[in-house]
Amino acid sequence: MTDTTGRTGTHDTVDRSRTLDLAQHYPGRRAGHVAAHVRSAGRPDRNWRLGADGEVRTAHLLERLTGRTRRDRLLGRPPRWRVLHSVPLDGGAADLDHVLIGPPGICVINTRHHRHRTVLLDGDRLVVSGVATDAIPRARAEARRVRELLLPRLGPGAADVRVRPVVAVVGTPMRVRRWPDDVVVATEGALVFALRGMAPALGAAEVDHIHTVARRPDSWS
Repeated sequence: MTDTTGRTGTHDTVDRSRTLDLAQHYPGRRAGHVAAHVRSAGRPDRNWRLGADGEVRTAHLLERLTGRTRRDRLLGRPPRWRVLHSVPLDGGAADLDHVLIGPPGICVINTRHHRHRTVLLDGDRLVVSGVATDAIPRARAEARRVRELLLPRLGPGAADVRVRPVVAVVGTPMRVRRWPDDVVVATEGALVFALRGMAPALGAAEVDHIHTVARRPDSWS
């Protein structure tokens, strides 16, 4: 998670709580925990609360992909897309906002909540109110961590699974000067369209297998 100031998700507060199934994590989980911690210490928590709220907004959008369609229910099959929220890394010192698993592969989504600010995308730079942020390189780094941690646990052929970095910009429109080469950047109105437009590469059984492995906490250590 990254807050609205561009601060990274790494923080001196580690989330010590444990769950055996990451599918039980709600969006904004870690950001909410950090907000509570800094608030109890008498420090401002606004940026962390905005970060958590942004993750919830992105999660609501992703429900358009992860919900079961009428055809899914008629055929008794699971949805084509699965998602995990607030996936802990580094013992809980950081997290991945959303890990979306579906026909195109694995999408690692970092939410950027920049409410009422001006946002400009200029290639590898996401500029917020005139200040360049690390959103694009951080998205690449998070996708790289997923390749390093999760793919080896998926078994033979996992190296061919595509892992895509995605930045979701919420709370404000975005002006685009240049698109980055390998990172999907989308506002709330365009995110689901961009994800659906990706070329499919995985079948239902592969999506289910990846989700089964990814929801285990030990897959990320």
